[in-house]
Amino acid sequence: MITTSWLTAYSRLGRLREIVQVLFRYGFGYFIDQLDLRQLLSPFEKPIVHPEPTSSLGVRLRRALEDLGPTFIKLGQLLSTRSDLLPPDVIVELAKLQDQVPPVPFELIRQVIETELGQPLEKIFSSFEQTPLGSASLGQVHLATLPDHRQVVVKVQRPGVAKIIDTDLLVLADLARLAEHRTPWGRIYSFSEMVEEFSRSLREELDYTVESRHAERIAAGFNGDPTVRIPAVLWELTTTRISTQEYFAGISLEDHSALVAAGYSLSSIAQRLTQAMIKQVLEIGYFHADPHPGNILVLPGEIIGFLDFGLVGYLSAPQKEIFIRMIMAGYRRQTDTLIQCLKELGTTTVPIKEEELHHDIDLLLDKYFDLPLSRIKLGQAIKEIMDIAFRHQLRLPSDFTLLAKTIITLEGVVTELDPGISIIEIIQPVATRFIRQRYSLPHLLRTAQDKLSAYRDLAEDIPRLLRTFLRQAVDGQLKINWTIAELQTMLRHLDRISNRLSFSMVLLAFSIIMASLILGSALARPYDPNRILLWRLPYLEIGFLTAGIMVGWLLWAIFRSGRL
Repeated sequence: MITTSWLTAYSRLGRLREIVQVLFRYGFGYFIDQLDLRQLLSPFEKPIVHPEPTSSLGVRLRRALEDLGPTFIKLGQLLSTRSDLLPPDVIVELAKLQDQVPPVPFELIRQVIETELGQPLEKIFSSFEQTPLGSASLGQVHLATLPDHRQVVVKVQRPGVAKIIDTDLLVLADLARLAEHRTPWGRIYSFSEMVEEFSRSLREELDYTVESRHAERIAAGFNGDPTVRIPAVLWELTTTRISTQEYFAGISLEDHSALVAAGYSLSSIAQRLTQAMIKQVLEIGYFHADPHPGNILVLPGEIIGFLDFGLVGYLSAPQKEIFIRMIMAGYRRQTDTLIQCLKELGTTTVPIKEEELHHDIDLLLDKYFDLPLSRIKLGQAIKEIMDIAFRHQLRLPSDFTLLAKTIITLEGVVTELDPGISIIEIIQPVATRFIRQRYSLPHLLRTAQDKLSAYRDLAEDIPRLLRTFLRQAVDGQLKINWTIAELQTMLRHLDRISNRLSFSMVLLAFSIIMASLILGSALARPYDPNRILLWRLPYLEIGFLTAGIMVGWLLWAIFRSGRL
């Protein structure tokens, strides 16, 4: 009987072969060779020839990801936010990835809804539009009406997509491990950690209850704010594969002519949208990470309505503080503070070249020196900071890079509404207020109280830890572990060198002994039966046997250690 694990392994191998073939066809053979996966290629496989001059690395990568399907499209969209990892031209191409696919037949959608909710579709909804409002790689959205005449939006996951993504994520994890061991840049960046982070994010996106919780969490931050609305979640009709939310009847943000015809002020809408996003980032902590016009509606009264919380970013309190410090450091032209923020935020596996980093930040700040705030594009400035981080191999947290992508998207959207708007002008007073609150007396007192509480807990633990330490020392159980980077590798190399030297010396000694015995035998006097027994022993045979035993013993010891 074929086991499930065997089938999983077989499907992973088949998918890996498909990925390798697609990458090869788009000209990534060098990458396949580095991972030592060429044996998975068909002997008749040939790369796709791109005669047009626009077939750059970014174009070929984008097309390969599109051919590989939903998981890799999502991966490409995520990588398009990582200007700390990829060069600008590749980022531009990956940003063009579109997550739009033909809709699933309605009968399959009906099956998912009835399976998840346990009732016939007609009993749940009084009407259900078979043609979707939108269709993406993970799911599609339908308009429906409840028996109480409320209109709702029902998001339904595509059948079988979760299984496909699970297989793809396992294969990506395998590729990440190979890249870390077999490529030079794999030793700089922790690809396994990145894939794990991506997997967690994508699996959350597959769970519609997580998306619904995100919507409610952000909505709670706007309680009492009449300028922003977020659809209410109908939890009784929401599962991991179905999300049912309140329907908003409004004008899409991308339809400027309809907004103007309705009497709305585009400048006022741009201001409100920017303020709403800044509040999400700096106050709520959770923020809508995909604020493109299709996800934003303008409701009567110029109210901003946010839709689709499948992609949400999160900033911890320390990350929010670093972000604000970076903005203020750039505004005040404080190079050292900005560098310190990058170090606190990023990680690296190579030594930082301090002088070069200082020089690059200085040049960046000089570029914006004396410019009025209205002429500074915050998104572009953050992108340039991340480009510097990329050059110096500083890896920034994914949520921070997602924030940078969000600001760039937001800046493009609001600039279309009002070319004279400046996000940094709007955010600067908020940041100043945040800094003042941080150094206010109540905040300092709360911080001191927290620190004292932590020190008190430490003081209470010291006697117990000291008793444990002394008891282990007296009983002879105290162990001290020293860890020095690369020490084990260096010792293994030295061990191999010493073993090889020993092996060479024994062979040399064996050669000398054999030569001496042969020479001595040749020069010995003729056989005399009257000699004493000692002089009649077979020296040549005994010497050869002894030397052979020594060589054999040494070889066995070295080979058993595996360090020849």
